Amino acid sequence: MKNLSLPEVDFSTALAEAIAGISDAATRQVYTAAFDAPQEIEANYVACARAANLYAQPRVATTEDPVICGSLRKSDLTKLYTQYFVPEGKPARRLYEALKVSAGGKCPLCGGVGHVRNLDHYLPKANFPLYSVLPVNLIPCCRDCNTEKLNEFANVRENQTLHPYFDNERFFVEQWVHARVIPSEPPVLEYYVHPPDEWERDDKLRVEAHFLEYGLAGKFSIEAAADLPETIQTRRTTMSANSSEDFSHYLAEKGKTPTLPVNNWRRVMFSALALDRWFCSHTFP
Repeated sequence: MKNLSLPEVDFSTALAEAIAGISDAATRQVYTAAFDAPQEIEANYVACARAANLYAQPRVATTEDPVICGSLRKSDLTKLYTQYFVPEGKPARRLYEALKVSAGGKCPLCGGVGHVRNLDHYLPKANFPLYSVLPVNLIPCCRDCNTEKLNEFANVRENQTLHPYFDNERFFVEQWVHARVIPSEPPVLEYYVHPPDEWERDDKLRVEAHFLEYGLAGKFSIEAAADLPETIQTRRTTMSANSSEDFSHYLAEKGKTPTLPVNNWRRVMFSALALDRWFCSHTFP
């Protein structure tokens, strides 16, 4: 929904900061020795992310606790995040905060409906513990998006949700979210996915998967319902004497605002309203 610049901190630095938060020197040494080639781990992740095939990465069952890296088990790797990366007072906490603010406060997964409150593991740490503190696997997001995803992740490419750091620019600059007006009192906006015809099949399916995974149809409709009364009031008052064509033009211009991403719910809303004859010609009581 919104692409982000790559984090400025690399995996080696994040590991070092997280490990520095371990109080026991012998345990710190075990962690340090386990990661003998963090650059290779990061490079492999980046290559797979750019190719949109992270779904093929080896995963661990949620109920298992095998050895993953050196002598470290899955539980040891997840602790890197929960006990040594997130808590206040730990050296890595500054990196956690830096990643959170990198999205400008707006969740990139739902297109800014929610405010950033957490970091989401794009590859869930319960199944992909090797990447628990890999910065490019940590996505600033709202609580709703973080909660709805939980530990689920696609096992085929066409179900893989959008990655704000790596996915092709087309997903963020070309419109694939649309809406239709349901005539009622008050009117309802129904959001749906319709990617450009020339897109490849997998890309079309991926935006559909993203839309469903994060419940964007419902979220966007709720936002539109709260925002629409202002537009209706404008029609009743300052634009009451304007023709339906003039009102349509006014709405179309609002739908072209460059300050909002092309798939933002509000921008899509105005475009849909502008194209709807019933809405533009309706006399609101």
